[in-house]
Amino acid sequence: MAIPRIVDADTHILEPPDIWKTWLATRYLDRAPQLTKDEEGGDAWLFAGASDPDPIGLVATPGKPYDEFRWTGVTYDDARPGCYNGIERLKDMDLDGVDAALVFAPQRTIGHFLGDDDDDFVRAGVDAYNSFLSEQFCAPDPSRMIGLAQMPSTGIDDAVDYLRKSAAKGFKGVVISNWPSGGDSLTDADDPFWAAAEETGIPVAIHINLTSRSARQAIRKAAVTATGKTATTDGTRKDLYGGTSAKANAKAVGGLAGVFSTVPNTVGQLIFTGVFERFPVLQIVLVETGVGWIAHFVEQMDDRYWRNRSWGNIPISEPPSFYWRRNLSATFITDRAGIATRHSVGIENMMWSTDYPHHGNDWPYSRKVIEEMMGHIPAEERAQIIGGNATRIFGLA
Repeated sequence: MAIPRIVDADTHILEPPDIWKTWLATRYLDRAPQLTKDEEGGDAWLFAGASDPDPIGLVATPGKPYDEFRWTGVTYDDARPGCYNGIERLKDMDLDGVDAALVFAPQRTIGHFLGDDDDDFVRAGVDAYNSFLSEQFCAPDPSRMIGLAQMPSTGIDDAVDYLRKSAAKGFKGVVISNWPSGGDSLTDADDPFWAAAEETGIPVAIHINLTSRSARQAIRKAAVTATGKTATTDGTRKDLYGGTSAKANAKAVGGLAGVFSTVPNTVGQLIFTGVFERFPVLQIVLVETGVGWIAHFVEQMDDRYWRNRSWGNIPISEPPSFYWRRNLSATFITDRAGIATRHSVGIENMMWSTDYPHHGNDWPYSRKVIEEMMGHIPAEERAQIIGGNATRIFGLA
């Protein structure tokens, strides 16, 4: 049997220091994220709504042993160039045995723009990032580094327009960070976006959770909490990551283990409101959510559907598990529970990933991790999970 193709379904970038000077319209440079120093002299980015900068430490960890992880005190000189340079990323992929990788935006940076109250600034930031991604970072080999275009938070018309333009430019997928029409929950107003995604054949990725523009703005306005700490633009408490309190840091790590906790609500809204009934070809990918929880959740969705289908006027003609298997998929990093329950999750609905260069990655030992986690399952199943599914869903060559 031929060696299976390995496709990393979730990687990120560390913003290069000159990204905004190079790609953001000059008139907005004074409002761009600012590169500064953290409390220990490391490099950090200051984002809107925060009085203290966010260090780069845990988003620049490839090749570092766990006992050398640091949140503060890490500089760009300490980080592998592959974190922020596309040519160097290809070299790191070669060392890791990865044939292709999907590239997602740094969430803190995107939140800086999506939560602004100036529509033009939001569009300018999204345009700058998407241009950087396609014309600089992924440009050395776009067949191996597959960038996903970020969608703006400025309403349904812009969302549809950006999706169509992204498809025309050759993007293989797009990322939404809020419901397309801009609401706090899913509504029929989002349907034009799903229709455009179905028509263009573009998968829509959701990186963990969705945060509305109004919610981001509210977080900024209430940034200073009762403890005097400041919240970052994506809603996480800055002191949980950068603080000196051992208890605060322990809470942060515990929270990271449950990042998927907001995802069931998103999936439930999509399925039970009939989105996939109306748009049967639409593909939505849940990124960095893990898969070990899905078997139980899908079972419970079916149970609730069967018990409530007569009085609930639920606008679907099949049980929820049908839509999960046909229209949804999810990525994971280390997930032995997911591998053990893979037939209940759906082998065709699972995609392996590394999260490079964030601290969940095991670079350059991905092949070792794959073998340890999946070496006991049939080769054809392993091939689907580590590359075949991503190739099919995103239409990779």
